[in-house]
Amino acid sequence: MFRVLHLADLHLGSRPNLPLPLQEEVYRNRNKVIETAVDLALDPGQGIHMVIIVGDLFDNHQPEPVLIDETIRHLKRLESAGIAVVTVPGNHDEITYIDSVYRREAKRWPGILVTEPMPTLITKINVNGDVCNLVSMAYTGGVSKTDKPLANFPLAEKQGVNLALFHGSLDWNTGERSVPLDGTALAAAGYDYIALGHIHRGGKRKPGNSLANYCGMVAGKSFNDPGVGYWTIVTLGDGPARITTLSANIRPWRVVDMDVSVFNEYEELEEAIKQLIEPEDIIKIRLIGTIAFDPNIERLESSLNNLCRYIEVENNTEGWKPDMVSKYAAEPTIRGFFVRRLQKQLTEVNDPEKEKVIRKALWRGLLALKGGNN
Repeated sequence: MFRVLHLADLHLGSRPNLPLPLQEEVYRNRNKVIETAVDLALDPGQGIHMVIIVGDLFDNHQPEPVLIDETIRHLKRLESAGIAVVTVPGNHDEITYIDSVYRREAKRWPGILVTEPMPTLITKINVNGDVCNLVSMAYTGGVSKTDKPLANFPLAEKQGVNLALFHGSLDWNTGERSVPLDGTALAAAGYDYIALGHIHRGGKRKPGNSLANYCGMVAGKSFNDPGVGYWTIVTLGDGPARITTLSANIRPWRVVDMDVSVFNEYEELEEAIKQLIEPEDIIKIRLIGTIAFDPNIERLESSLNNLCRYIEVENNTEGWKPDMVSKYAAEPTIRGFFVRRLQKQLTEVNDPEKEKVIRKALWRGLLALKGGNN
């Protein structure tokens, strides 16, 4: 039996879209995730025997030299402790390019660096007394055949633990630079555990009797890509593969939906947001529902930004409350004329998509006529 720390999509070197100097602070702290991962693997209480990095260790194929040196230094700590290390290039830190970090640093890269362009039995290694048959590939432009889902996988060996590592999309294609993987073919190959990277939100699948798993991005890099916030540890070699997760104690990018339908005044909304903000937050508030007042996004952000490290407010409301629209329609003003005109269009339209466009026009037009934002 042996325990594996399954990593993928760390995206070291990714710079967040935040104002300075917060951007630099978050950038530096986020790059320390590799050090934290190695510290976890070296903790005797965790009993980790192997660390696998299944693609996109770096955010691009030419990371900063200092970041490369630091990453190699930490991975060598694992090697020195007798912990097996396997690195698979991804689509962000692709090995295709002649100046890729993995080509330039291949001679000093710790552990096993996967370079085969198609699924291959890379090696057999002894891990805590068990034979581990390692199957993987590194996408290489012009060499890897990915015009259709990969289906030619080497069959699992009869002896030992069969561990497959792929940075790609299992049974769906996420677009360019994505290695498509055929789930039926993977099921037929019969691996004990299929360690996956590329899908940042994580998730398990069951191709046949195998267990496939996206460990997900531990530390997020934006509000749209907030990370899973946990480590994935896999136990292999004693029955079916078993997954456990462990909190990474990483402060997430918070996204909170707030229904404004319950508020009648701007001040009520502002006070409600203040109650949920914490000083260390990097947070986005998404306003949803129908609204009875001008949300004034700029005013909200200005009044709240001193309560946390960073805040964004996004207006996703569906429109004005009906009584507000009726009030505006009764006005002898350009605004009243505008509302009456669009209300008439709404009574005449039969197409749901056109109705949606008219309602959006009503919403945005009223904001504009009130001097509102967004």
